[in-house]
Amino acid sequence: MSLQSNLAESSNSDGASEQIRLRGRLAGAVKVAIIATDLAGAVTYWNPFAEELYGWSAQEVLGRNIMGITVSAETEELAKQHMAAVLSGESWAGEFQVRCKSGSYVSAFVTLSLLTDEDGVSIGVVGVSQDLTSRRQAEDALRRSEEQFHAFANSLPELCWMAHADGHIFWYNDRWYEYTGTTPDQMEGWGWQAVHDPEILPSVLERWKSSIETGNPFEMEFPLLGADGAYRWFLTRVRPVHDQEHKVIRWYGTNTDVDEQRRLFQSLSEARDHLEKRVQERTEELNTATDSLRQLSIRLLRLRDEEQRRLARELHDSVGQLLAAISMNIDIMSVEAHKLSPAAVKCVTDNAGLVQEVSREIRTISHLLHPPLLDEAGLASALRWYTDGFAERSKIKVELEIPGDFGRLPNDMEIAIFRIIQECLTNIHRHSESTEAAIRIHRDGDRLFVQVQDKGKGIPAEKQRELSSSGRGGVGFGGMRERLRQLGGSLEIQSDGHGTVVSAVLPIESLAESA
Repeated sequence: MSLQSNLAESSNSDGASEQIRLRGRLAGAVKVAIIATDLAGAVTYWNPFAEELYGWSAQEVLGRNIMGITVSAETEELAKQHMAAVLSGESWAGEFQVRCKSGSYVSAFVTLSLLTDEDGVSIGVVGVSQDLTSRRQAEDALRRSEEQFHAFANSLPELCWMAHADGHIFWYNDRWYEYTGTTPDQMEGWGWQAVHDPEILPSVLERWKSSIETGNPFEMEFPLLGADGAYRWFLTRVRPVHDQEHKVIRWYGTNTDVDEQRRLFQSLSEARDHLEKRVQERTEELNTATDSLRQLSIRLLRLRDEEQRRLARELHDSVGQLLAAISMNIDIMSVEAHKLSPAAVKCVTDNAGLVQEVSREIRTISHLLHPPLLDEAGLASALRWYTDGFAERSKIKVELEIPGDFGRLPNDMEIAIFRIIQECLTNIHRHSESTEAAIRIHRDGDRLFVQVQDKGKGIPAEKQRELSSSGRGGVGFGGMRERLRQLGGSLEIQSDGHGTVVSAVLPIESLAESA
């Protein structure tokens, strides 16, 4: 009688039948081999996993003796002993080599138990077999994987280690022990603290415990004590490994020697600091030299202004008086011209005209060197006189826009503005090929704006870059910048193919106070 028949006869109710069917489905779903025999050893039940594990179907084995199916000649005696022990009332569990239909053997963990009915009468034996081959293969694969990992970790120059989720370190690579000169027993768990700098260890522990609590990666640089008694700096990185529920199950850590990099960085930092110090010293020297040159330039400009003022005065006073005396002598000769020959009379008349022309030229040169109106009437009057004369001489139309109530400025500022406008108009006449120019001067709060514009061919791009980037570009522009720099002002030049605009901005109040 089969196991299923025995179970069916034990109850005639529908509920019992349903429970029997449920038990049958459960027996077929589990991944263990369940085999039942009668007391003589004939197979009465063979679940689906037994078919999968051993290769025989239930139809092939039901009614046959289990010894002839799963037991080899070498293990038959041992199997009979286990079966006899079970039939005597004992249970048996252990590893057994079970023969498969293919002739191969499966290493299985077998449990044999006596099967009784409701009255306690023995009706058979049930055996449960669990495949050990797959488990051992998985264990072997895991062991080989760990061996390969250990071999890989031992080949790295870094110090490597593994810890449990709670931070307990259970494995270090060989490089760790070589460097620290310690043993596994000394380092197990939290023994690694012994190779840390006592001053830095508290901060290491604080951050490491924080990573353990939060599951966040750990990264920090700190020194480790070597077997030679010296500390070297290491960059330590620790990464967590999570399970399917994202819980940390292991930590993998590496310590990378960065001592040489830190020393090199420190050397580079010291070299950089030294270089910055030298650059600062050289900059101060250059600034001092630049200030000296600037002061010299300012002094030269003032000397030039003074020399021009002196030359203007000499031309007006000394040379003017001589020309006046010559003119008086020519007038006397003209009165007695009837006593002279016609040729002599012509010479006297021509000389009178030449003296008048020379007087006009000297007066013009004198005023250009230093217009007396600049000192007597101020900047506005001097500019009107100068632009009128410039327009007449150059045939360039000049538009001067300056407020009627402009008033007076400090002497240095008036001279600077006059010279800048004078230099700009000279450049327009020489280089721009423009037929007109515009000058605009106005105040805005505590600043004075001066702008000179033409409609000529403009300044070449390369020349303009020099003027913008380096401030160079000739004595004229250099002189403008020095004058403005002395007064706290600035100069800007904009130019294209349609003309050039030179703009100067000067502070008024500060200069008025210093004047």
